[in-house]
Amino acid sequence: MRSHHLTVLGVVSALVGGCTSADPAPAPEEAARTFIVDQHDETSLDVTLVAAGATVRLLALEVAPQVFDVTYDFGDPVIAFRFDKNTGAGDFMPSGAALDAVHLRLIDELAAELDKIVPPEDEGRWRVEDIAMRETAFMQIVPMGEELAPHSFASHQGWVNISCSCGNQYIGGGYYRTAGKGCGCTGGSGNGCKGRCGQGCGVTSTPKCYGNTSYTQDCARHDYGVGSFAAASDDYVGSSNNCSCSGVGTCY
Repeated sequence: MRSHHLTVLGVVSALVGGCTSADPAPAPEEAARTFIVDQHDETSLDVTLVAAGATVRLLALEVAPQVFDVTYDFGDPVIAFRFDKNTGAGDFMPSGAALDAVHLRLIDELAAELDKIVPPEDEGRWRVEDIAMRETAFMQIVPMGEELAPHSFASHQGWVNISCSCGNQYIGGGYYRTAGKGCGCTGGSGNGCKGRCGQGCGVTSTPKCYGNTSYTQDCARHDYGVGSFAAASDDYVGSSNNCSCSGVGTCY
């Protein structure tokens, strides 16, 4: 059994040995940050991140074969997803306040912590791990400061993968834009890797690629501000990983 599949209870950091006056004090950011793994097994992932006085709890469950419930609980708001991979149908169910800059920073930090405990795609993730990673990548693009409305999505609405090679591509809806892999593939508009269903470009294979490696028309339109995050929901959760992150870099 690999160590990343062991159930861990309690705080994932501890002080080892005694401290003396000569020991350096922890950085303020580290002192205020705690990541707790309450459950991590084949059908459940339950973690809590506390950072700078704010908290988010992620609970991902495979409640039936290929049926997943994923919740991000900030206290207020609470954002829930349900996805049935058997039918390709899902629901986005927000409640409470709009997301603010603190919430989105928590999601970014949560993504970094998950990256440490979830194996790469090519090393055999559990299904619940893969859904948690994909939904967390999706949470990174949920609009800030807007009242969020529930919506349903279905994979049969379809997604269209685009080329991995950076170039002028048709991204649907009558739009042509520069899209594809590469830190320089910005189209003159922000981060590279336009069209990737994930924030930025991910990372090289060591450490592993975070999120997923899908490049699709809906994600490209969202990247260029000509398509909604809701339209990209099914792409994030269910689209095929048609491109590799190897050698791409972070590009933030």
